[in-house]
Amino acid sequence: MKKLILLFALILITSCSKDDTNYEQDIFNDDNYMYFDPPAWLWGTWTNIQGDKITFTRNNLIFSEYGNPINSANEEIAYYEKSFVNPNIQETAYANYYSLKYNYDNDYRMRFNIIQVSERMIDISGLFTGTFTKN
Repeated sequence: MKKLILLFALILITSCSKDDTNYEQDIFNDDNYMYFDPPAWLWGTWTNIQGDKITFTRNNLIFSEYGNPINSANEEIAYYEKSFVNPNIQETAYANYYSLKYNYDNDYRMRFNIIQVSERMIDISGLFTGTFTKN
């Protein structure tokens, strides 16, 4: 009986432990924050010649500019909501077009207008401007 209890406790301890997943991935893809729903053709990482990088997941937009630290749109929106500020998210998606804007310091500073040029190329205007290729 003691062996059975010990075996059960061992299984319980190992099954409840945190695995070695990517911390950044956990935060940026947290299903608790479902503010955005970008179309599947945008999912992935896109880069322009200046080094700007944008990653679209099924529920988030993650971006860095000129090698600056990464920002998560979901984290920004969650921050505004915790500060009792309405982020006023506006999202539009069509077959080859996606638009997203939300409040940043009570202004629509965060704007992304995206046109799909090809399967591996998009044109963006707004916060980032230019042609991005899929990595």
